[in-house]
Amino acid sequence: MTGSPAERAVLGSVLMDPKVYRFAADVVSADDFEDQRLGAIFAGMGRLLAVGAPVNEIAIGNHFPEWQIRGIEPGEVFTWTDNVAHAQSISQYGIAVRDAAIRRGLRDIGTRVVANAANPSWASPDAVSKAISELERLRESASTSMFVAKKLSAILDGSDEYDWVIPNLLERKDRLILTGGEGAGKTTFVRQLAILSAAGIHPTNFTPIEPVRVLVVDAENTERQWRRAVRWMTNTAAREGSADPGETVRVMASHRIDITKEQHLGEVHRLVDLHKPDVLFIGPLYKLVPGAINNDDDAAPLIVALDSLRDRDIALVMEAHAGKSTGGDGERELRPRGSSALLGWPEFGMGLRVTDASGMVQVVKWRGDRDVRDFPRYMQRGGAWPWMPSIG
Repeated sequence: MTGSPAERAVLGSVLMDPKVYRFAADVVSADDFEDQRLGAIFAGMGRLLAVGAPVNEIAIGNHFPEWQIRGIEPGEVFTWTDNVAHAQSISQYGIAVRDAAIRRGLRDIGTRVVANAANPSWASPDAVSKAISELERLRESASTSMFVAKKLSAILDGSDEYDWVIPNLLERKDRLILTGGEGAGKTTFVRQLAILSAAGIHPTNFTPIEPVRVLVVDAENTERQWRRAVRWMTNTAAREGSADPGETVRVMASHRIDITKEQHLGEVHRLVDLHKPDVLFIGPLYKLVPGAINNDDDAAPLIVALDSLRDRDIALVMEAHAGKSTGGDGERELRPRGSSALLGWPEFGMGLRVTDASGMVQVVKWRGDRDVRDFPRYMQRGGAWPWMPSIG
């Protein structure tokens, strides 16, 4: 088998989805491949994509003579996708290839430094200068184009327009965490956001909107629980809206996952590729990892995984359990249970606090909004929809 697993995975990712080539090109170049034949193929893929030519197993194999690739059977190309969990992991594979190239460079420089140090004809200052020069060149070659500082004027030339998914509630790339105590109704509210928006009904003011493409990854509730909970709301929304959410909402239910595992995260990315949602409802958060989220170290890989989904230009809505502690006013804290890293991460963090026995809840912001959104301050159970805005 040619090359390292990471090198084959970079090429396999491009074969799975040529659009991800640019993510690898940000961190790795053809020269970074230890197997230079694979580096030449990577460069060739980039040239094909630049002119709009197809990039697939057959096309790549046909270009082997032109690219002077020898010793690789064209059929081997079909195996490069075998161990790729998802094409969106290409940046990780590319970083692995890049790191390996830097380590090889350091070893080569170290070998030459040792040889020069043992050579009596080399003056010490010359050996030191040469070693420093080689290390500086390696450092420069290790730089990528991932970080680019734009002129402020170029940033100001962009549009200030909101890219709404749900007008005045969710913009693309927004991250919303909704919390509440047991029985507060947060799951019902999240489902109302999903089903009504997919039907073309604004989920809090009930005006017509463009139907929203919705994907739900529910790691807690079963399909039977979904049927019992949303049948009436789905049928009503289909009658009153412009789209049938029964046909347009996609739900993966009752699969506890570890989203910090590449295979599970890759499967969620695959669903995003397949259904192309505008908003992903995923959670509850504690069901997305195998253990408790007790500290920042527990939260960090979860946040990285979720941000990789948000980077797909979709909004994220997540449910989380509120903590058990109480504040100075004696009320239960509504911040998510576990790591403090979850407090500052989302754009919007809100909790539902039951105010009385009538089913009234207050929508409490447990973190300051990063932008203005028009969520109701109070909601009442029951009425035309499960949750209706109230003046409190």
